[in-house]
Amino acid sequence: MNLQNRRILVDGYNLELPKGTGIKTYGISLVRALQKLNAKVDILYSIPFHKQGLTKINVEKMFFEPTLESDLKYLNYYISYFLRTLFNTSVTAKQLSLTDTLLCERQNNFNSKSFERKNILHLPLCYRLANQSFKKFSLQLKIAPTKKIDVWHATYPLPIEIVGAKKITTIHDLIPLRLPSTTLDNKKFYYRLVKSAIDTSELIITISENTKQDLIEIYKCPENKIAVTYQPVAIERGHKTEVEVINYLQTHNLQANNYILFVGAIEPKKNLGRAIDAYKQSSTTMPLVVVGKKGWLWQQDLAKLDSLPKSQTDNISKWALVLDFVSDEDLEYLYRGAYCLVFPSLYEGFGLPVLEAMSFGCPIITSNTSSLPEICQDAALYVNPYSTDDIANKLERLTQDTALRTHLSHTGKIRAKFFSRENYLTRLSSAYQKLFI
Repeated sequence: MNLQNRRILVDGYNLELPKGTGIKTYGISLVRALQKLNAKVDILYSIPFHKQGLTKINVEKMFFEPTLESDLKYLNYYISYFLRTLFNTSVTAKQLSLTDTLLCERQNNFNSKSFERKNILHLPLCYRLANQSFKKFSLQLKIAPTKKIDVWHATYPLPIEIVGAKKITTIHDLIPLRLPSTTLDNKKFYYRLVKSAIDTSELIITISENTKQDLIEIYKCPENKIAVTYQPVAIERGHKTEVEVINYLQTHNLQANNYILFVGAIEPKKNLGRAIDAYKQSSTTMPLVVVGKKGWLWQQDLAKLDSLPKSQTDNISKWALVLDFVSDEDLEYLYRGAYCLVFPSLYEGFGLPVLEAMSFGCPIITSNTSSLPEICQDAALYVNPYSTDDIANKLERLTQDTALRTHLSHTGKIRAKFFSRENYLTRLSSAYQKLFI
């Protein structure tokens, strides 16, 4: 399906964040795909900025380095929006005409990769107020665009109505409901928020069959209202030579095919703590490399590394390297150089690191729960994520069986092709077609 002349508004709820999240990565992939389908794409942007120099606005700073002043300065926005929401009238979002190219990298690194063009609807603080109004009064924020919008695509459940537009909501997972103890979300609010998204959307998109089944089980969502599109491989493949990979790894005192890699936010649901315990329990002498931002309760996981050296020295058998955000380019080096990825997450709506690893031929040890077997199929070794012994045993097995490693590497590359950008375009196009038949 070609979306020629369809104007689609995508939320900037996660695109505004200064550092990447899985949903931000999804949003970037979505916008690029919609543009490939010839849609006219706008972004609803909420961070306040000064009006001076509007026609020459620095887009990078606007999206990634906003300076929020005290909420009191914006009290007029709150009062105005709330009164309009209370009386079921709409708020007008302003159209910004920007000639700048919006550079949008998921880890806040800028390079030549960009959205092809960008139109921005601006409504200061709209997401904050919408969530507050819904939380306290179950009210939806109604926004009137200055031009007709055909589809409002929320990449996260948002209590916002765009006047005259059909609504699509992407629901990535129901982790706050499936594993309540692993998140800080207000569970009652989250339940209501998702329920409202289902009720007010013409179409729900999920990124796995697992999440689709969760929606059907927990919310009794009609199956024909859900489309599964999965996610595409998000990292642009570079043409890196083996020498370039080796040279990069040497900057961290690493050797190719001689370290264990973990990629993911450092928070309870990612299960890094058990991965570290399993690594210590195993006999491998390869270092452990942890890549990810520090999330909720990160201290308790990283504290498990205190007994390990933070760099290689003589006469040590194990050591650990912790990296915060790295660029996509650096992440490619790390995937390509790793002996394997260990990703024993407790629950995933998709599991982007396993797809990234498969695409670069990095063998995977991952959990036998949620969407992960669906995504990896026969291209991974599976573990009980609650069993440190099982994780350690599978790590032991893989590090001692090079033939198994070669098999998983080959099988993973084949499986990753299912999530190509071309296949994603086809699935996304089919999903959108449901709105216009």
